[in-house]
Amino acid sequence: MSHAESRVTLGAQASDHARVYQAGRDLYVNDGGTPVVPPTVTPLSESGLSRGDFVGRDTEIEHILSHLQPTEGDASASAVLVLSGLGGIGKTELATRAACLAVDQKLFPGGAISVDLRGYDALSDLSVYPHQIYSPALKALGVDAIDPLPENAGPQFHSELEKRAIAKQPVLILLDNARNSEQVLPLLPRSRVHRVIVTSRNAIAPLLPEAVNVRLDVLSPEDAGNLIKVKAKRELSPGEGGKLAGLCSHLPLALSIVGAILASDPTLSTLELADELELEEQRLEGLEHEDVAVRAAFERSYIRLNEFHAAAFRSLALSPGADLSVEAAAILLDAQHLRAKRALRHLLNCHLVETGHAPGRWRMHDLVRLYAKEQAQSHDSKESRDAAQVRLVSYFSARAELAAEWINGSPKFQSSDGFADRAAAMEWFAVESSNLIASVEISAGLEKRDTSADLAASVVPYLINTADFPSALSALFAGIEAAKGSGDQSRLAGGYNNLGITYTAMRKYRDAVRWFNKSVALARSLNDRDAEARALVNLSGALRELVGAEASMDPLRRAMRIRGELGEGDGFSLTNMGISLRESGRFREAEGLLRQALEVHSLNGAKKAEASTLAQLGTTLMQRATRELSVPLLREGANYLSAAIAAYREVGDLQGEAMCFQNLGNTFILASNLQKALEAYQSALQIFRDTGDAHGQGTILTAIGLALVTSGEKKRGCSALKEAQLLLEPFDEYEQKQLIAKHLRESNR
Repeated sequence: MSHAESRVTLGAQASDHARVYQAGRDLYVNDGGTPVVPPTVTPLSESGLSRGDFVGRDTEIEHILSHLQPTEGDASASAVLVLSGLGGIGKTELATRAACLAVDQKLFPGGAISVDLRGYDALSDLSVYPHQIYSPALKALGVDAIDPLPENAGPQFHSELEKRAIAKQPVLILLDNARNSEQVLPLLPRSRVHRVIVTSRNAIAPLLPEAVNVRLDVLSPEDAGNLIKVKAKRELSPGEGGKLAGLCSHLPLALSIVGAILASDPTLSTLELADELELEEQRLEGLEHEDVAVRAAFERSYIRLNEFHAAAFRSLALSPGADLSVEAAAILLDAQHLRAKRALRHLLNCHLVETGHAPGRWRMHDLVRLYAKEQAQSHDSKESRDAAQVRLVSYFSARAELAAEWINGSPKFQSSDGFADRAAAMEWFAVESSNLIASVEISAGLEKRDTSADLAASVVPYLINTADFPSALSALFAGIEAAKGSGDQSRLAGGYNNLGITYTAMRKYRDAVRWFNKSVALARSLNDRDAEARALVNLSGALRELVGAEASMDPLRRAMRIRGELGEGDGFSLTNMGISLRESGRFREAEGLLRQALEVHSLNGAKKAEASTLAQLGTTLMQRATRELSVPLLREGANYLSAAIAAYREVGDLQGEAMCFQNLGNTFILASNLQKALEAYQSALQIFRDTGDAHGQGTILTAIGLALVTSGEKKRGCSALKEAQLLLEPFDEYEQKQLIAKHLRESNR
């Protein structure tokens, strides 16, 4: 552990004309008040490998050792390697380990030394500069006759390195904890024979000649758990280690502290310690042991920021989700886009932020985020923090509303802040969904209840398309509570309707019917005829699935009557009436209504409704073809299903796309094309697996199993049927389960 990751405490006592402070080492202050600390220059040897508590980093060590290999005559080889990263990421430990391995491999017969430049000590005056290093470095390299004149120390240092280069005795220099390039440049050897490793929290590699940069990340989950176990000196189950490692966000310093805490208190269980660290507001307080603390490590980077960059750092902690865009950062900062972008870049160079999961996005390590939040609460007033978040959630709400227009429509006009096309809107939802979901509750907490309800209404259709039902329900219930709090009955009716849609997509039709009925009743009480008609159409779909096609007819007729009274056509009612007729076996009537609905949806640019209608029309034609033994109808049905797949894909509706693949597979079975049927089924199965839809997986595996069994491939077919049987066990699918059991019995005869 380097001194830069230690908590610094100061005390004082008088002694003649000088004072002595304790700051992790003896610090002498001369009469002029200038601290003077002898630099720490240590010879490196293979004995440094004797410590058995280094874990992981195999790939990084291999990369460093490859860089350290001698490259005589290779003018393009870089002599300098910079390990950069967040405070506590383990730069010093890794660099020292790799250097000692290189010494053990006899790569540096000219000597190997480590220098602590103390660039991030709590007292900036403790930083070490090159003129202080030359003489101690020569001594560590075994030079006895050192020129006493300070101005000659530098030339003698480089002359000695040149002599060893000529003698083909390369030297390794580890410059640890460098704050800037000025601390490093005068110490770099002139010959490429020698090698230098630099560790820094700042992105100084571009300022060093031909330096190679390695930006360190946190440990893998497995290595993180193992590091805790090694430091704790006790056995931990993978679950115990994984839980603690997750609370440490896999940061080596935090992991080492947790291990030390466990080692120092044998009576403390991992479960108890995990419980102590569970509460975010107190986690950093718990991640300290003796004079080592995660908070102190972060502080040494933070205190070196200027006022604007420090404010930017604190503001980023107010972001609701895992990462954010430059636009969102500018809104939090109430600054111009370019200034915010430059601030983010500076924080990236200081390793206080990281690049996000998509281009142009930024995120914080979880523990850094907690530290930034602490600083925001200490330095910024609640009013200013709330104002920043209100700006951000208002921005998200406005953008989400514009993006949502593309999910089931083609907006004739969008403002300059809108989206060029559906693909751009869906991409925005994909990267911002976590921020939008979190903003629903944040808005309510800021008493922006209308914003909360509107955000829920905008993001939920996207979440349903991606089958993220837990997030959809969470957002909806929060939005509904916000609408109740504001007394906005119209938004409340919309929330009930969206809940019904979500439960329908989850195949929980009884719950869906209950919420649709609440939406219908509330809309009627408000005399909102349009909202009532929408809820009635949705209610008909849930009733059709729960009770049967006949039960869906009455709400559909009511919805169509309302639309007629309003003088509006209703493609949604036509589609649903067509579905009910199809399920009643009235295929020709269903086909006619579905074709009418398709024209309406196409004219209105309602892409998702168009996808659904295409799918239903394709299925209707397939069923009619089966009854009439018509190959042309079967082919036409397959074409409509293929068109539906493309339309569902355009709006990002994974569930709809999977169901179309399933029906397309059924069409190929009827056409006796087993290979194409299996390809379609596998496409559906992959989507259901990606979305974690156990019911969908069970249904499609049943289709695959039956197709294989009936084609004579009993072994493969029975395997699929058995897997389907397990997946469908929790669901009320009596007929499907009976069908599976029947075929398994027959195949075993």
